[in-house]
Order: sequence, then structure tokens, then C-alpha cells
Amino acid sequence: MKTLRLILGDQLNHQHSWYSEANDDITYVMMEVRQETDYVPHHIQKVVGFFTAMRAFAEEKKYEGHQFIYYHLNDVNNNQSIPDNLDFLIREHGFEKFEYQLPDEYRLDQQLHEYCQSLNIDWETFDTEHFYTKRDELASFFKGKKIYLMESFYRHMRKKHDVMMDGKNPIGGKWNFDHSNRKAFPKDIQLPNRGNRKKDVSEILKMIKKSDVKTIGSIDEKNFIWPVTREEALDDLHTFCTQHLKNFGNYQDAMSTESAFGFHSLLSFAMNVKLISPSEVVNTVVEYWQQHEEDIDISAVEGFVRQIIGWREYMRGIYWAKMPEYAELNALKHQNKLPEWFWTGDTKMSCLRHAIGQSLDHALRTTFSG
Repeated sequence: MKTLRLILGDQLNHQHSWYSEANDDITYVMMEVRQETDYVPHHIQKVVGFFTAMRAFAEEKKYEGHQFIYYHLNDVNNNQSIPDNLDFLIREHGFEKFEYQLPDEYRLDQQLHEYCQSLNIDWETFDTEHFYTKRDELASFFKGKKIYLMESFYRHMRKKHDVMMDGKNPIGGKWNFDHSNRKAFPKDIQLPNRGNRKKDVSEILKMIKKSDVKTIGSIDEKNFIWPVTREEALDDLHTFCTQHLKNFGNYQDAMSTESAFGFHSLLSFAMNVKLISPSEVVNTVVEYWQQHEEDIDISAVEGFVRQIIGWREYMRGIYWAKMPEYAELNALKHQNKLPEWFWTGDTKMSCLRHAIGQSLDHALRTTFSG
């Protein structure tokens, strides 16, 4: 059956079962579209990172023998809408079936579900095969309970996936070493330089600017540091384990005007576009610690694991349990607009000036990770 498979920009999972073998009857489509760049202003580094990673992914899969259609943002035949482009492709190429992986965003989930109701061909959805949990797992875990306590879910995840466990008990005799993760940077600490990657993204940036895509923040187009291939993501994971994990635990919550990143892993972007999976990250970090227990305190590893299988999976579960009402909640009844300095960092309040400035300069809100 002649099948069209849609790959969204955050579904770059090289290890997905879709790609176990090439099939001439299956065509993949990826799209850079204004629908996705324009629904809210994104950080310029996020847009550049997505497009760069998407293009690299498509090239790798084509090299492996998979059939690919790729829409660049400035292609003349790009309708700038996922449904409109799909309609054209299905009609033009005579596809008999449409398939897609479930999105991680409610907006896209609804759009694709509604789109499929209009099709006169077969369609099917697939899991992204990325997260530890299914969409509804957290809601099922807390069914009948008024309070969704993250610590309870975190312990459930540790047990279920046998992460840092000694039988039924946590290794180290405690589930949580959070009290050890709150130290400030000492004055004499040597903070690491995290700008070793020097990727030139000037061509993609030029296209985005020429297309007049509205973005926020800044970018160093000759020295783009975020990983955009699986190999780069794995390199960053190795660097974190060998150079930064030892100090991560103590200074997990530390802030400094001298360093935007501290000893964090900077793997969120790679995980968010699925170049690397949370289980790969957790297993690699835990295994490295087990081989170097004399040098790395358990609090560093547990704190890192908690961010991924605790907080990351927990927040995803909350999102799918509470949407769409969740997006409209306003428990504190705020009605006023945010002040202008919230977007510029131009304020006399030092802490906010540096925090906002670091977000604008380094895209921390879209890429930062523990």
C-alpha cells in the first residue's frame, strides 16, 4: 500500500521502529512551515535548531534508502500549512494511507486528528517510542486522588524501570537527595566553558530573516552550540558524564552572572526533538556513575535522574491529563500585561536583568536542561 508518513520537527528519533528497514512503498514528509513558526514568537535559536536538525535527519534517512519529501520554508510549492501540504501530496502522488506519530502538543494533536476525519483514505497513528511513559500513565497513576505529588510518581518510575534500585529499595537508602542540590557556587570555583561547538548556521538564518519570521532573542550564527545530530547529542552526553556530572549535584540550583549554564548537561533540546532518548541519557549517566563512584557523589546522579524520569515525565503527564483546560488556568487571577522589560531584560533589578538576558542570549527556556 502506497503510504505517506508525516514526521514533525520534534520527532527526529533515529531508532524509531519506522526506520528499521527502507520500503519503496513508504514516503516520509517533513515540513518547515509558517504554521509552526508563527503561532507564537519563538527564540531564533530554537527555530534555527529545529530546521538544522530536521534537515540533517532527512539527509541521513535518505542516505539509508528511505523515500523523502522535504519542504523548505521558502519553497514556492510550500503552502505553509501541514494539512494543505498533505492534501496536495496525497492528491498528487496517489497515496492510499496516511500515518503519523502522536504529537507532544495538544494543538497539533487536535489538528491532525481533525484532519484525518476528512480523509477518504486509511490513516493510522503511532507512538513516538521516546518517553518512559504513555500519555495517560500519570492520570491513571493518580486516579481518584486530589493531589498529584511528583515525589510519589518519581518513586513509581524508579521502581517500574529499575533505576538506581537495590531490589525494592533505592540505592543509597534514600529516594531523594534534594537537600544536597542547593549549594551556591563558591567564589573560587572554575566554571566550565560550554561553547566548544562552532557550527555555522548563517544560511538557514538568512532564509528565516528573508522570510520575515518574527522571533525573539539573539544568535551567534557562526558558533551555534546546540546539538542537531544524534552524534552531537551523544557527544554532549559523554562530555556531561566525564566533565560536569561530578559537580552537577552540588550546584544544580546555583546561579551566576559569570555562567549561563554552570554544570548542567544542555541535553534538553536534543531530547525534545528526540535525537536522544531519556532512557539512553539516564542509563548512560547511571552506568558512568557506577564505574566512578569514588569520584562522583550519589546526590549528583539522583538529582539528574529526578529531573528526567521525575520532573520531565511528570510534567508531560500533567499536560495530557489536564489539557485543554490547563492552558486557561489562572489561579492567581492575573489580568495585567507583562511589563516591557520582561521581553528585553532592560530593568534595574539585577537578578531579573541577568536571568532574562541569559534567556535572550542563550535560549535557555527552550534548550536548558539539568
